[in-house]
Amino acid sequence: MSRYCRIVVLPEDVSHADLARGFLQGRSVNVGAYELQRRWTGRNGNNAAVRRWLCEEVRLQVNPASRRYGILALIDEDGQGLAARRNELRDALSQLGLPTIDPNQGRCVVLPVRNVETWMVWGARWQGAGQPTSPVGPPTYECVSEVDDYKRLKRADGDPLPRETSATAYTIGKIIATLNPTNPPAGIPPALREVLQPLSDFLRWARV
Repeated sequence: MSRYCRIVVLPEDVSHADLARGFLQGRSVNVGAYELQRRWTGRNGNNAAVRRWLCEEVRLQVNPASRRYGILALIDEDGQGLAARRNELRDALSQLGLPTIDPNQGRCVVLPVRNVETWMVWGARWQGAGQPTSPVGPPTYECVSEVDDYKRLKRADGDPLPRETSATAYTIGKIIATLNPTNPPAGIPPALREVLQPLSDFLRWARV
């Protein structure tokens, strides 16, 4: 089993925490190697708070006196756009003179679109179809929409979405741990496809 340096996990809420835990355990990262920070308040988290926590951790991480450790943050896109969310993080770090997000330097951010519930619904549909691994489409199940809100059960136009079975966030984390970044299965949500390689790069950096 590979050994990893300390990893600080900054989730926006309990679902993000469960996803991170499932992913790290699915990749055989010993529970003692990561520190899952449960700082959110109430049922839903606050992306601005995660940005603040991230800046605090990056400041500590780059301090020459600090021991080597990685930072993994999880924030929903919430319909704001991936570029906007990334710009918020970049600007927050830049204003403090801190380095940008870079998985190859131990700083990784997971941004589910529209929210982590999108991935949870995808996971249930994918599992229901027999977990097809072929990267060649079309998929044998209905793809999820990244503009519909599966958390609040609303379509992009405001119409209601029917409630459907979803996988747990922990299960999604375990699934993500098994996916091939270069050839993920057809039908995977684009934002999930996009984060697979950064997550692999991050864990590669964290190995000791």
